[in-house]
Amino acid sequence: MIKMLKTDWLSISRRRWLHSLFILIAYTFTLVAFNTGKTQSSGDVIDRLIAIIGDEVILESEVFQNAQTIALQQGQHVLRDPEKMDQLKTEVMQEMINQKILLAKAREDSIVIDSREIDRELENRLQSIIQNVGSEEKLEELYGYSIRRIRREFRSVVEEGLLVDRVKYAYLQDIRITRAEIEQYFRDHPDEFPQMEDAIEIAHILRETGSSDAAEARASAFADSIYETIKAGESFDSLVVKVSDDQTTVPLGGAIGWTERGDLIASYEEIAFALQPGEISRPVLTRYGYHIIRLDSRREEKIHTSHILIVPEQVEDDDLPIQDFLLSLSTQLTEGKPFEELAEEHSHDLESAKNGGYLGWFALEDMPVEFKESLKDLPAGEISQPFKSQYGYHLVEVLSRRDARAITLDQDWELVSQRTLAAKRELAFTNWLSDLKERYYIEIKGAG
Repeated sequence: MIKMLKTDWLSISRRRWLHSLFILIAYTFTLVAFNTGKTQSSGDVIDRLIAIIGDEVILESEVFQNAQTIALQQGQHVLRDPEKMDQLKTEVMQEMINQKILLAKAREDSIVIDSREIDRELENRLQSIIQNVGSEEKLEELYGYSIRRIRREFRSVVEEGLLVDRVKYAYLQDIRITRAEIEQYFRDHPDEFPQMEDAIEIAHILRETGSSDAAEARASAFADSIYETIKAGESFDSLVVKVSDDQTTVPLGGAIGWTERGDLIASYEEIAFALQPGEISRPVLTRYGYHIIRLDSRREEKIHTSHILIVPEQVEDDDLPIQDFLLSLSTQLTEGKPFEELAEEHSHDLESAKNGGYLGWFALEDMPVEFKESLKDLPAGEISQPFKSQYGYHLVEVLSRRDARAITLDQDWELVSQRTLAAKRELAFTNWLSDLKERYYIEIKGAG
């Protein structure tokens, strides 16, 4: 738990919205969903089957897209690091195998999810995403599909996620702990209970940075210069390697593969289908950045394209309007406006905004350095100056503070109980999953 808090302690919905929508690491249309249209003709990029689990299969494109989805959540820096992307794809494939095993178990146990529950869950998650992206139209632009098709495509994914949740719950719900087990766990794992560190209880207002007009302008100018460089004679393929921000297609020379109408987001597709074989487009803006598109070949209603992607990047001056906005909120707070009210109205962290920006208790040492430096000397009841983290800009209220002390069974029974139960369930689940892996046919074919 402590390790998790150090890296993922802040429950910010924007960072996790894709993953929370489709718990099976959904087959989403992200940046690399340009890679979805594939055939198995000679010379094409082949969508290979890389794992078989019982009657379920995992395709290379699924691992590729799911890793990309998570990478987008973690930040563009992951996209630009091939080693991190390879590691992420390995982790994603293992998680997908685990999910497929649990799905097979759910079907073996004849677990059925009521269609109304599926529809309700799908609609709730879609509405959450629509809130994050701003509108149904923006969601359609993101995925490249109509809202009707999005519902149709993802309904089965939501159903599978519910099946996996149901089979896990059915197994874990009966696991209980006794008082003796709690006391024994406390004695046997002193390293897990060193002491209760200095901690603070906080609420925040988050304003995400996004991509400013200035960042867009710089990216546009750079993309234009790349286009002019190509016109002057430098090869498209060499520039893919030198400048493209889509590291997942760089090893393929920027190749996206064969696609049909409706496979790609509209703004990309409109230009790509208008090109002649061998022709290279001027920079095209999509929500991912600026694309320089080359039409490699055409086959009836299919096209094979490659691209160079330039992603807008923020610099500090781009954030001044956000800082000024948070300072204006700070002024309202000093004039008596309730923090909870402003958080509900203005925070981009929709999850905590519903609770007035409340985030909870955190050990000061486990917080990201930006939070620690900004809050370490701030008394309870005070509001921080705006500061920046990987999530955006924050205005934080310190609700209360707690001094360091030793953890004891008497004072911290609930904490020790929770950790004991979590450890018992984790061990039981790991052993159960290992047993299931022995029962179901699994063949790993490997990913290229």
